[in-house]
Amino acid sequence: MIRLENINKFYRQGDENFHVLHDINLNIDQGEFVGIMGESGSGKSTLINIIGFLDDQFEGRYDFYEHPIHDYTRAQFSKLRNENVGFVFQNFKLINTISVAENVSLPLLYAGQTRRYIKDRVSEVLAQVGLQGAEKKLPQNLSGGQQQRVSIARAIVAKPKFLIADEPTGALDSRTSQEIMNLFKKLNEENHTTIIMVTHDPKVGAQCERLVKILDGRIISDEDGLNEWGGKKGEGGMNA
Repeated sequence: MIRLENINKFYRQGDENFHVLHDINLNIDQGEFVGIMGESGSGKSTLINIIGFLDDQFEGRYDFYEHPIHDYTRAQFSKLRNENVGFVFQNFKLINTISVAENVSLPLLYAGQTRRYIKDRVSEVLAQVGLQGAEKKLPQNLSGGQQQRVSIARAIVAKPKFLIADEPTGALDSRTSQEIMNLFKKLNEENHTTIIMVTHDPKVGAQCERLVKILDGRIISDEDGLNEWGGKKGEGGMNA
């Protein structure tokens, strides 16, 4: 689905060029749950901006379903992002003055869907994330974990090809973080949702099916994630 070949990214600041990503090669198949882990400044945010069609100013080749994205016009590139990617952020990015249902419905409104379809689809995804009956509530009256569930519902409501979750548990306590991770795993396993999750937390990264580690703009490892008993998936414990 996603194929990056020899991606290099430079930022210009004044008279200096900063080489942020170095020869990134990465393939992600449909249905995978991939964690991208690195410390602040490692380049992981720059990488997901490219993967999520937020940035096309880079060197190298990016094929999406075997089509190079550099072939798209600016308008087509924006449409590509809107139709194929759902975003989940650390700080939720909800509009507190409108209801949960209205927040979740925004991608469908932009896509021009009918009112009946929007109502039915919003109810469906809120049930998926465990918030049935919360349609009329305001986000500011929900807990942090519930707000993140609303954010996830909004991200999946338009049935994107993949989700990018940028530090989705970073603002949550450990118990709520695990609840959100369980929800992501459920979406991946039951709906075959492709998920690309950025984190600096090893406990979060270890729960992904596959873990890509990045340091100083370079991929330093790409391997199976670990299960909660400390072994690779399929090795020991209840996952065997």
